[in-house]
Amino acid sequence: MAEISLQSLVPHAEGPVASLYLVAPPAGGRTAVLKVYPQPLDRRTYNAVEAEQARLAGLRTASSVVLVDSLDDLPDGRTGLRTEFCPQSLPGLVAEGPLPIGDVVILGQILASVLSDAHEIGLVHGGITPANVLERASGQPALSDFGVALRLRFPRDLMGDAAYTAPEVLRNGELSEQADVYGLGAVLQLALTARSPFPARTGETADDVVLRVLREPVPPVSGRDVPSALTSLLQRMMAKEPADRPEAAEVVRELEALIQAPDPASDDDLDFDDFRDELASARITPASAPPTPLAKPVRKPSRKWKKPSKSVVIVAAAVVSLLAVVPVMMQPGHQRSAPKASPPASVPPVPAPTQPSVAPAVQLELKPPKDNGTSVLLEWTSSKPLIFAVYLAEQGGKGAQTTYRGRGTSMTVKVTPGLKYCFEVQGTDATAIYVSKPQPIRGATCDN
Repeated sequence: MAEISLQSLVPHAEGPVASLYLVAPPAGGRTAVLKVYPQPLDRRTYNAVEAEQARLAGLRTASSVVLVDSLDDLPDGRTGLRTEFCPQSLPGLVAEGPLPIGDVVILGQILASVLSDAHEIGLVHGGITPANVLERASGQPALSDFGVALRLRFPRDLMGDAAYTAPEVLRNGELSEQADVYGLGAVLQLALTARSPFPARTGETADDVVLRVLREPVPPVSGRDVPSALTSLLQRMMAKEPADRPEAAEVVRELEALIQAPDPASDDDLDFDDFRDELASARITPASAPPTPLAKPVRKPSRKWKKPSKSVVIVAAAVVSLLAVVPVMMQPGHQRSAPKASPPASVPPVPAPTQPSVAPAVQLELKPPKDNGTSVLLEWTSSKPLIFAVYLAEQGGKGAQTTYRGRGTSMTVKVTPGLKYCFEVQGTDATAIYVSKPQPIRGATCDN
């Protein structure tokens, strides 16, 4: 635990239980955020936070989580959690109106994937609100304030975020996987409509909002530009009874299906790159007060959370077809040749897509892997935001395997000590597939 001086802190924001400060970076460093709690952490809470963060760092989707870099002591005895600085949060993103539908679906898929992975190992977020959905300087979304240890040590007043809080949490403080799903559904409804599921009415108190959350069904999102499958999913995610909500893994599957397929109730495909944002103001909920009319329809540009078009969804589906350019273990001096092995039986063959074009302007580079014995840290850079797939090939193994698919630019891969591996990153921008130079560890020879 490091000690930090008060003079180095710049006030940034006040949260319900903690104060946020910006920490000026050292030469060549990055700006950080210090979340300072009103009292020191006791040993039990400190150990619990460390354990939560270690488990979060091991998630496949850890790149979409704002992790704690360190716990710092202040001279006045308070404790701060140091994290990366994310310049934007969801409330700021929706300040000018609803987000494009495609962005909302991609955002939901990213956050639900994090929750699914965390729930699988017994971790609960415990307080998903719009303020905890951040956008990094790179433009990618991430989920912050993950874990229950600090929530138990410093309970917050739920009144301010009642509209995003599951009924059972308001009743008895129960933090659970089902409550996480409810919070995610409420956050996505805000992204889709620019209003909370239970906006305060004129003359209403915070207690009145709580009563509506406990008693009234969540008004469905309407508007003919909203896929019926998305409306239905949000309704189930915010069901009053926890048992009626889908698990996070099911939310991931349904959002991915929505990404890859047209809405059954519509004659048109859901176009994530050119959808009809002039209809955004029609996404109203019947039980809510109508939004302030816009002077004219506003077309809101899509963010960087772009979904590949149908022609490039093959990056996820046609893994077998792409293995021809995945790193292959070879003996020194062996010439590159097409792989003769047939696809694994568990992966059905996929018709070969039209040969994608490769734009030289996009530079995708996989850095030399950092071998830690039982794990390898992979980091890569791209001159353009892409959706990435990471492959590894193990010497003596059954061929290349997909270990990651998403928008992050780093991950940790578990490996077997003593074995040789090759790694490769592929990316797509919905028009082409870009391939990095493969990188070896432990003397492996990779096909270029």
